[in-house]
Amino acid sequence: GKRPKGIRMSDSQEKRLSKLKVLVTDTELKDIDDWRFENRADNRSSAVRELIALGLRYSEMHSDDAAEVLKALKAE
Repeated sequence: GKRPKGIRMSDSQEKRLSKLKVLVTDTELKDIDDWRFENRADNRSSAVRELIALGLRYSEMHSDDAAEVLKALKAE
């Protein structure tokens, strides 16, 4: 399918020069690792990048739903 403008997975030849340190709970890390294996991501970093791209794309395509989901997540 066509990707929404401005949201794309990084080109495999694009150099990754920026580091992002993120603190997560043990539960979040387990969820990321479970998603990684279920979706055959190469490694944890790839899984996190793919999840970020997926979230950004979903948010752009379904902004009203995404806002409700985010609100619910923040309330947990």
